[in-house]
Amino acid sequence: MIHNTYLVRISTNEILASTQYWPVEVEQNDLLEFIKTREDLRAEDASLANFPLIIGDDKFHARDLVSDVVLVFVTDKGEDESSIGERLEAALKALKSKLVKSGLQTLLEQYEEIIENSVITRLKIALVGEGGVGKTTTLHLLMGDTPPLQYVPTIALNLETVENIRFGNYSLVLWDFAGQERFRNLWKFYFHGADVIFLVCDSSLRNVIISKDILKLIKRDAPKVPVFALANKQDKPNAMRPEVVQKILGIPTYPMVAIDTSRRDEMLRILMNAAAQYVGVALPDLPASELLKFTHEAAEAMSEHELRETRVELGSLEEDEEE
Repeated sequence: MIHNTYLVRISTNEILASTQYWPVEVEQNDLLEFIKTREDLRAEDASLANFPLIIGDDKFHARDLVSDVVLVFVTDKGEDESSIGERLEAALKALKSKLVKSGLQTLLEQYEEIIENSVITRLKIALVGEGGVGKTTTLHLLMGDTPPLQYVPTIALNLETVENIRFGNYSLVLWDFAGQERFRNLWKFYFHGADVIFLVCDSSLRNVIISKDILKLIKRDAPKVPVFALANKQDKPNAMRPEVVQKILGIPTYPMVAIDTSRRDEMLRILMNAAAQYVGVALPDLPASELLKFTHEAAEAMSEHELRETRVELGSLEEDEEE
C-alpha cells in the first residue's frame, strides 16, 4: 500500500507538496534520511538513485522530476518494487507534462489531482449469492442509505457501482450481481473481474447448502480470489449461528442484519478486514471513519469503454443461454 507521496526540493530539504492515504505518520527525519542516502548513492553510481530503500518501518521509492526536485512514494516494506516503479514513472510523466504546460506553481496546487490515476488502485469487491439473501440491502447499508423494504431482483446487466470508497490508496468498488438461476452461467465472467468476493447467505439451512454449491463454482472459476461469507438475516428465528455457517462453508464468516442501519459501522469494519487481508496490511486501531473515506461522485469499476464491452459480452451470453 502507498502511504504517502512527496515532492521534495533536494537542496533545501523542503517538502513542496504531499499526499497522505493511510493514517500512519511518516517521520520527517526518515524522509530526509532517505533523501540524503539516495544522494550519497547517486554520487557513487547514478543508477543507484532509483533503488528503493527501507528506513524505519517504511520503504521509500523515488524518481527525479527535475534536477533539484524528487518525487517520493512511501509504502509498506513488502510492497512490490516493480509495480511501484511503474506507478512512479506514470506519475512523473503526468507531473512533467503539467510542469511544461502550466509551470511549477500550478503543478503544486494540483499535485494530488495530477498523480491520482497513478496512485489509486481499484479493488473490486463482488457480492454473490442466491436472489433475496440481502446483497443489494448490504450495499445500501454500507452507503448509509435506508434499505429497500421490498425485494426487487437485481438485473444481471446492472453492472453499476454505487459509491467510491477509499481505503488507503485503494478505491473499493462494490458490485451486486443477479442471483437468479438463469444468470448462473454468467457468473464465471463476473468472478474473474473480482479481487475479493463476499458470498452472502440468509443464514437458513436451505440457503447455506445452496451457498456451499455456489462456493464450489467460485473455487472452480476463480480459485485465487479470496472469499468471505456474510451470514445475513441473523434476526430471523431460524437463523443459523455464523460459527455453524463457517463450519459448513469452510471460509471466514461474519454475522449481519443488513436491514439494521445501526450495524453500518460493523459492516464497514467487515469490509475493511477483507480489504486489509487482500492488500496485506494490519488495520490500525482507529474508527472506520478514519480508515474509509467516501466520495460523493459515482465510482467507476471500469472505464466506460470497458463497461460497455462487458455489457455487450454478457448480453450476448445471456441470449445464447436463452436460445
